[in-house]
Amino acid sequence: MTSSTFVQRDFAPRIANLGFSVDLPDSWQAQDLPEEEPAFDDATRLFGLAAVAAPYAAIILVASARPAFDEGTVQDWALWLIQQHQVQPSTLGPASLGDLPAILGQCAVQGDFGPMTMFFAFAEDGGRLLHLSLIGPDALAAHVFEVWQRVLASFRLAAPQGATVLLHAQPEVMTAAPGDDMTLPDISSFALAGGRATLEQTHPINQALLEQGKGFAPRIQAMDEDNGRAWVVSPALQAVLAVPLGWHLLDDSRRLLLLHPDSSVQISLEQLPAPEGDLQALLGRIEAQARADYPAPQCQRIASGATVGLAVFDIDDGAEPIAQLHLLVAGNAPETALRARVTTTREQAKMAGDLGEVLLYGIQFQMEFEPPAPDDDRPEWAREADALEAQDRLEEAEQAMRRGCDHIGVLMSIAHMYRRRMLRLAQAGDTAGAAHARSKAVEWAYSYAGSATSGGEGAALSMERDDFIRELGGQ
Repeated sequence: MTSSTFVQRDFAPRIANLGFSVDLPDSWQAQDLPEEEPAFDDATRLFGLAAVAAPYAAIILVASARPAFDEGTVQDWALWLIQQHQVQPSTLGPASLGDLPAILGQCAVQGDFGPMTMFFAFAEDGGRLLHLSLIGPDALAAHVFEVWQRVLASFRLAAPQGATVLLHAQPEVMTAAPGDDMTLPDISSFALAGGRATLEQTHPINQALLEQGKGFAPRIQAMDEDNGRAWVVSPALQAVLAVPLGWHLLDDSRRLLLLHPDSSVQISLEQLPAPEGDLQALLGRIEAQARADYPAPQCQRIASGATVGLAVFDIDDGAEPIAQLHLLVAGNAPETALRARVTTTREQAKMAGDLGEVLLYGIQFQMEFEPPAPDDDRPEWAREADALEAQDRLEEAEQAMRRGCDHIGVLMSIAHMYRRRMLRLAQAGDTAGAAHARSKAVEWAYSYAGSATSGGEGAALSMERDDFIRELGGQ
C-alpha cells in the first residue's frame, strides 16, 4: 500500500467540552454517531466522541470518554476496563497521546474478515477519561501501525485542562548501599579468548554480518594485546573508545554494536536527544516504550554516580526470558545523552551492565571528527544498489540487493537504504520524497520480520523491526 496523505481533522465536542484534532488519511470518512444521553451509572460505559473509517478496508478509529474514577491511576482504570470487556492485551504501558500522558496497549481481535489488531490509548485530562482505539486487519498491519503512530503524535485536545491523577505508580530507584565499592572495572577484565581477530573485518562472523547489511567493523586506532584491549574509531558516535578484545564490533553509522561471540550479550551504544538534558525524563520515555512493547515487563530504575538507568526483566523473546539494561550518561553536546542498551540473560545482566557502563565512560569525543575512508570493501551488490538508488532507480536497487544476497537480512538492508534516502531527502527539503522513503523503509522492515521461520526468530526480528521504526521518527 502506498503512503497515505495525512490531513488534520477537527472534531467538535459532544460532551464535557471534549473537542479534539488528529491527523488522519485524507480519504477516511467520519461516521454518524447515535444521538443519546450519557449513561455513566454503568462504570464500564464510555460515550462516543467520534468514529472515522477507511473507505477501502475494515479499519476504524474510535474516540470515547467518561468521567474519571474517584480512586486509582490511569493505568489502574485501563486495566479494570480491559478486564471488564474480556480483552487480553499483548502490550500495556505508559507513553503519550499527543501532549497527554497516556496508557497505550495492543491486542489481537478475531473479526469478521479474519485476524485483526487493535491499538488503544487511555488518558486523563481535567477529570475526564479519554479512550482512543484503532483496529484493522493483520494483512494491513504496516499501514495500521503507520496511522496509529501518526494519531499518537498529532492528537490534541481543543481545551486541555491538565492531568489531575497519576498515570501509574511511581517507580522506585535502586541505588548503591552505603559502603558499596562503586569502582568501575578495567575494560581489560572483559576480554575474551578470540583476541584481536574478532575486531577485524576479515573475521568470518564480521564478514557474514556485513553481507547481511548489519554494519562494518570499525577501524582499529590502537592495540594493546598484552592487556586485552584496543581503541576503535566509531563513525556512529563520532568518537574513539576502548573495547575489550574477543568481542565483535559493528558500526552502522547510527550506533555501535558490541556482540559476544556466542550471541549471549549485545550492547548498543548510541546518542539520543535529551531535551533540557533531563535524563530521567528520557528514561521515562524508554520505560513507557518497553511497557508498550512487552506484555508484562518488570522495570527497575537504577542510579550509580553520573549514570542513571532502567533494568527491564522478563522480556519474552519466544525462547527464554531476556533482560535489557538502558544506561544513560550526559552526552558531549547540549541536550543529548549517551545510551548503552544491553540485551542479555538475567544471569549475565550484572557483568554485561558493568561492561556497558565502562564503555560509556571510555568514550573520547573528537571535536573535528572525520570518519575514516578505507577502500570500499562492501559486496558488489551493495555498491550497485547504492548507485541505482542515487539515480532514483529504486526497484532496480531492490532487485540488485535481493539477487546479490540470499539471506533474509537483505530485507532489512533494503529498509536501511530507504532510511538513508529519507534522511538525505529531508535534509534537502524534499518532504514528499522523504515521506515516501520512510513508508518504504517501514514496508521492508515488516517484510523482514515476516520472513521468520520460527516463533523465537519471529519475536527477535519483530523487536529489531520495532526498534528500527522507532528510530525512523515521525514523518
